[in-house]
Order: sequence, then C-alpha cells, then structure tokens
Amino acid sequence: MRIASFSPFSGLDDFVAEYEPLAPHTWYKIGGPARWYARPRTIEELQETSRRCLENDVPVYVLGLGANLLVSDEGVNGAVFRLDQDFWRRVSFDKNIAEVGAGVDIQKFVLRTCEQGLAGIECLAGIPGTIGGGIRMNAGGKFGDIGAVVIRVQVMDMEGTVFERTKDDLVFDYRRTNISAPFILGATLELEDDDPEHILRRTKEIWMYKRNTQPLTTKNAGCVFKNPAASAPAR
Repeated sequence: MRIASFSPFSGLDDFVAEYEPLAPHTWYKIGGPARWYARPRTIEELQETSRRCLENDVPVYVLGLGANLLVSDEGVNGAVFRLDQDFWRRVSFDKNIAEVGAGVDIQKFVLRTCEQGLAGIECLAGIPGTIGGGIRMNAGGKFGDIGAVVIRVQVMDMEGTVFERTKDDLVFDYRRTNISAPFILGATLELEDDDPEHILRRTKEIWMYKRNTQPLTTKNAGCVFKNPAASAPAR
C-alpha cells in the first residue's frame, strides 16, 4: 500500500505501509489495522523510521509473532514495527556461543540448537514467539527461562542509538526484564555442549508435557495470564 505525500514516512514506502490489517499477524486473528506498519530491512531503515516517529510524536509498538496479543477492533493509532526480514532472522554459532537476531522464531531456533549439540533453551519447546519478544518478557516456564542463557542484548533507543546490555546489568524476572529500550535487535546466548540425541530427547519430553497440558496443535495464545505474585516462582 502506497503512502500519501503528507505522511511522516514519506519516501519509506518500500517498507512502511498504511492501514495494514493486524488480524492476520496475531494468533487470535482479530483486531483492526495499524495506522502505519513498518518492516525495516536493516538497522539503518529502523533508525530512520524510529527517528521520524520521535519527530512526529507517533506512538511505537513492536510486533513479534503475535501470540499473547489482543488487538482492538479500532486498530492501532501509531507505528507497528515488525522485525521479520532476513537481517533480523540471522543465526550464527561460534562453538557454544549463538548470535541471534530479534526476529528469529524461537521454535525453529530450538531445533537448530538441537542439531548443533547445544543445550540450554530446550525449556522453550512449545512456546511461540520470537527471540526479541522472548527476551523482553523472559519467556519460559517450569523448565526454565531464556534469561538464564542470555549474556548480551543489542538494543536501540528512539533516537536510533544502538548499544549493548550485558549480563552484569541485565535483570530477568518473572515475565519481565529491565530492558527499557523500545527495540531489541538481537542477542548473544551462551549454551552448553551436549549430545544432540540427548538434547532432542529432552526437548521432546518438554514438548510432550506441554502438549498434554496445552492445545499446542491449534493456533492459540498460549499462557495468557501471569501467575499471582505469591505463586509466580513455581510457574
């Protein structure tokens, strides 16, 4: 969809659309359109779009895979960013260290770590989402959380400044982190060498447990509600 000349995103129509329906991008399949829908292909495109949001007082929202997300029928009066282009879905391994883009599908990454013989995130089996969203909310459950393996997170503020948060100043709590920057760009994870068959077996056991307690074979929103504070540690 082309952007009118008066748009604050004029000239960015290669990756910014107007009035994009959000229902197809969420697991509930309901909700109105985003006033602007941005799918930047590079950090530079993200920086430019973010700066224009700041200059024009456009509210910013970041959309992952759309699980645990309820969009109003009235839509979203702001810019919705989707980091789903190739650059944001990059994955590389250096021994037991994984460099992962924010748009990487968690479930696909779990399988890749199994193939690599790297343990540590099999606890995320059956949890929908992207690495960026998973870090933002410290995705996990009774078998563990993603925060346990994160050693660095690359983030960006609204002005377009890119910087890193390291393990020393990162706090992962129950379904939250202390990351305040609006954009998570990627992360570095420290995993453990293990036998691929053992990791896969463990992953299948966790997936089977969740399949027996949650409808994993259907498009559902997963665990929508957080546990009360008194019972939060048990998950």
